Amino acid sequence: MPIGLSIGLIWFFISYQKRKSEYQLSLKDEELKRQALIIEKQSALSEERTRIASEMHDDLGGGLTTIKFLSQKVLRKSEDEGIKNQVKKIVTQSETLVNNMSEIIWAMNAGFDTLSSLISYSRRYAHEYLETHGIELSFKVDGKATNIKLSGTERRNIFLVIKELLHNTVKHAQASIVNIKFVVDAEGLKIEINDNGTGITEEGELGNGLKNMKVRMEKIGGTYAHENEKGLRTKLTLPNTNFLG
Repeated sequence: MPIGLSIGLIWFFISYQKRKSEYQLSLKDEELKRQALIIEKQSALSEERTRIASEMHDDLGGGLTTIKFLSQKVLRKSEDEGIKNQVKKIVTQSETLVNNMSEIIWAMNAGFDTLSSLISYSRRYAHEYLETHGIELSFKVDGKATNIKLSGTERRNIFLVIKELLHNTVKHAQASIVNIKFVVDAEGLKIEINDNGTGITEEGELGNGLKNMKVRMEKIGGTYAHENEKGLRTKLTLPNTNFLG
């Protein structure tokens, strides 16, 4: 092979490899910039969520709490039964709104985007709610929930399903014990809730509530299922692909 042709081929090969490397570096650089932009947007969104949650807590939450306390003060001083009945309604509604506001603030605050936060919040709510209605609670966690992140949407939907199940237990089941178990393993998250009540004799007993619970879990890529087994046994699952970290 002539020397000139050999040199030309070598030069062409080197030039090709150089252009290829430059192109690949350019692609990597663009990908890094895209990822950096996504992280920046996510960070900005998290900060905005936290800011809104803080303002809701300080302004709306504080205002509702003030209405509640002022109403209770009027209730203590009033001797008119008609006024007392109306004020009682205001107090009850204020308490409901304060609780609902607390749930929304918890879901919006990016600082609580963890599985540990979901477990802690669910445990506290279940304990307080069931204790009020004289129902015993057993709450267990299997596996490590630390360092697992969940979005606010996932946390809120799972919590609202748990809340709906507990309300149904109090309203329909005639149960004395509720068992809640969070299981974290290689497949993801499993939540089992069962009671020693009457179970479901007809699907229509839960009406739209049952449909809503299934929709909430499907919305976040999870599943909902229940069966009658010495009461009602409910299983919620969320695959580990939903874990953010």
